[in-house]
Parts: sequence; structure tokens; C-alpha cells
Amino acid sequence: MRIALLLSTLLLLLLPGRAEAYPWMIRHGYASCATCHVDPSGGGLVTKYGRAQSELLLATQWRKRPEGEQAGEVSRSTGFLFGFAPLPEWLDLGISLRGARLSTRAGEARDSRWLQMVTDLRGGLNAGPVRAGASIGYLHQRGLPTAITSRDKDNLVSREHWLGLQFLDDTVLVRAGRMNLPYGLRNVEHTSWVRDATRTDINEDQQHGLAVAYMGERVRAELMGIAGNFQLHPSDYREHGYSGYAELALAEHAAVGLSSLVTHAAWDVATLQPSSTRQAHGLFGRWALFKPLVLLAEADLLLQHPQGGPTSSGYTGLLQADYELIQGVHAMVAGEALRQTDTTSIGAWLTLDWFIGPHAELRLDANPRRFGAPPGGQSQDVLTLLAQLHLTI
Repeated sequence: MRIALLLSTLLLLLLPGRAEAYPWMIRHGYASCATCHVDPSGGGLVTKYGRAQSELLLATQWRKRPEGEQAGEVSRSTGFLFGFAPLPEWLDLGISLRGARLSTRAGEARDSRWLQMVTDLRGGLNAGPVRAGASIGYLHQRGLPTAITSRDKDNLVSREHWLGLQFLDDTVLVRAGRMNLPYGLRNVEHTSWVRDATRTDINEDQQHGLAVAYMGERVRAELMGIAGNFQLHPSDYREHGYSGYAELALAEHAAVGLSSLVTHAAWDVATLQPSSTRQAHGLFGRWALFKPLVLLAEADLLLQHPQGGPTSSGYTGLLQADYELIQGVHAMVAGEALRQTDTTSIGAWLTLDWFIGPHAELRLDANPRRFGAPPGGQSQDVLTLLAQLHLTI
């Protein structure tokens, strides 16, 4: 039990932050993430339009509109630094602060601690055809794949830094730099198995490379050639290959997509196996059955082929239901599964997520998991509780 507790705690510590990406925005007819985000596939820094929507569509409404204020009009406080630092149209800035209390239980073993998860300054440039995005921040512990300094702790980190050109009526964006891997649902639960097992979370799994994104009326897609994470040392651990997805909007409130990823590294950073090739191929979908209720689903095939060894196969899947009780208050339930080698694990997520205002989010998660064991072994139950407060300034 103590081993399972240690592994679960390390997982949450090794992935110390959470970037914002809300695939359930399809309930409002937003199938494309590029409408509100600097990243064409969603997540991270939002544009000025995205900031406005955070007040109009995401946050709980606390006030009656003053006389003369029209519906759809946003307050100045949605801007950078609460509107006290007006920005030119070509520049977007944001400060993201996130802290949490983590408690984990496995049998009789207990662990509880405070976490400093995200302290980032993010910037985006939109000048003619030129696009750029970058972030710089601080982490007290962990986060080494994103670190740009090399201390044991208290490091500067940069999750993203890229430069690009947008053309063809803003439907095509070509970028080079360190970017999120385009794959599957861009969900915020970075420790969910569909993100962890595929190594495609938007917290610290970014890679350097060249990407081409297409943002059409009904189709959105992105393909990235992976050159490796240049912030990871030694270079033998860096992966090379590709990752991509394509999604089709079947209707205003429904979309389906497919993803594919193949990488090779001289040494696998997770398994420590030599000359390892890994693959992930899957399907995902988003569907607003009616406005308050959105279903998100993803299923992935996992393949791993180390040098001189047999190919191991597995799978992972996630099904999540998001119900908006009132504007800004979300109740979520999810089930997940992970099959690796000869073990099968299952888990659940119970979540209450409250967007207190345009700049503030309070989230509570209960994540019970049963970790499978090889034949003859005993499965281990782990319960993780996480309370997070996120401020976007």
C-alpha cells in the first residue's frame, strides 16, 4: 500500500501544474479552440476575446447589470491586471497562479501536503501574419522537463516558446518551437491516464519541433514533427517522431476526432529501456446532449517496442460527463481505465469546479483508483483528494 501511495503522490508532484483547456465549451457552440486561445489547439493563454468569454460564459454572475449596460458587454476588470494595464491589440499577456492541497491515502498510509503548482507569466503576439507564444515561470519543486535552469529545486520554467506565421485567411498556422503535443482531448486533468500514458498533457509534456495547424469551419487539425524536448538532458532521452490529430464538427454541439503519435528515443525516459519506440493511436469525441450536459470521451491503443524485446500493447480510455448546475458551477464524473502489459487498472473522478469570477477558479477533486497487479498479485486502492485555487490575472 505504501508503494501505491508513493507512486500516486509522485505522479501528482512530477506533474505540478495544470494549464487551462475546457473541451466542454462545445456546449456554447465553440468547437474550435483557436477562437479563444493563442494555441490553435487550445489551452494556456487566452486572447482578449477569450477573456471576455470568461466573464460572459464561464464565471458565476454576481451582479445585476447597471442601467444602460447592454447584454454581452464586459467589464474592464476582465483585462490584464484587472484592466489597469491596457494592452495594444497585437499583444496578449496573462499571469497564472495556482496552489493546491493534496491528500493521498493507500490502506493505512497517509500523505498530505501543500503544492505550489503554477506561477507563470504568459505572452502572445498577433502582428499581421506573425504569431508567437511564450511562458516563463517558477517552480519550487519538480517540473524538470520544463526547467530552463538546472537546480535541484527553485527552477525557472518555460512550458512554451514558439514563433509562427498564419495565412490563408487565418486558417493555417505554421509554428516552430516548444509546443503542446497535438493529441486527443485537451483536457485539464493532466494526471488522467489518457494524458499520462500517452505523455501528451499540456503541463510539462511539451516538445520542440515544427507544427502545422488547420482551423476550418468544420474541421480542425494539427500535425507536429517532434525534434525532442531540448530542456531534457542528456539528449539520449529526447524523443523524435510525430504527433497529430484531426477533428470534424458533426454539428454545432458535437465533434469527433482521431489522433496518432509515434516517437523513438535512444533511451526511454519513463521505462529506462534502450532504443525504445512508442506509439499511441486513438479516437475522441465531444457531445453536448443539451446545453448543461457535455460528454467527453477518448480511447487510445498503446504500443511500446524496446530494442531486443517484444512489443507490448495496452490501452487507456476516459469517459467524462460535465453538468453545469448554474453558470460557473460544474459537477463532473468520469471513469477511466488503463491496461499495460499484464495489469489492468481502473479509476474514477468526482469533481466540483466553480468559476467564482472571470479571474478565479476553485476546484475539488476526488480520484479513487484501483491499481492492477500481475497474476497472483494483489491490487492496490489509492484515494487522492485535491483542492485547487487558480487565479488568472
